[in-house]
Parts: sequence; C-alpha cells; structure tokens
Amino acid sequence: MTGKIATILAGSCVGMLLGVAALMWSPTVQAQSTFSPVPQAQHDQPVRIDRSLPGMKKGIISEAHEGRVWIDGRKYVLAPGALLEKGDGSPMQVSYLKFEGMNFEVEYWLGLGPDPQITQMIVKFVGG
Repeated sequence: MTGKIATILAGSCVGMLLGVAALMWSPTVQAQSTFSPVPQAQHDQPVRIDRSLPGMKKGIISEAHEGRVWIDGRKYVLAPGALLEKGDGSPMQVSYLKFEGMNFEVEYWLGLGPDPQITQMIVKFVGG
C-alpha cells in the first residue's frame, strides 16, 4: 500500500511540475516577466512633437473648437491622438484649444490623404 501512495504522490508532483513549466513558457507569462525577450513599451517621458519631421507648415490660427481649427482661413480637423504643444514646449490638451477672434502663430504637420488632418501642432500664444 505504501508503494501505491508513493507512486501516486510522485505522479502528482511530476504533473504539477509539468503544469508549472507549461505556464512559465506561455507567451502571456513571458510578456509579464522582467526577463522576457518580448519588448515592452516604456512611457517614462511624455510623447513630444517631432520637429524634425518633414512637411512643417506655418500659419495664423484664428479659431478653434471641438477638434477643428481655422488656419489662414482654411478649416482643418485634428487627427485622433494629435499632439499639441504650446510655444514653450509644454503639452496642451485638445479641450484647451477653444477660442475665436484671436490670432496666434502656429506650426503644424498634416497627415496624408485627400482630406489631411493635423497630426502635430505648436501654438505660439503671446508670451509662450
């Protein structure tokens, strides 16, 4: 009887070890491991406008609300996830960009397509 119990216990231990090994080699566990070969995104720094991108345009913005802006009399839409900064380089939320009847210098980049959207924009407020 003791031999049967030892065999059952040994089989249970082997089964548990195989189960743990299978879990350790699964992609989900590897992705969460600190020793994982899977690259992990690091967002220590906030995303900044890439001023080196080609196609930067300059203009005067005269109106902005609800994700739409008027630059040099033409209406543009801000692309989803568009990056906005003030002239001093500090980030700006789209919701902050609401005004009419004031003029500010802007630098902006348009995405590709028949109806291009603004992907990045720097608003040079007075003093910033």
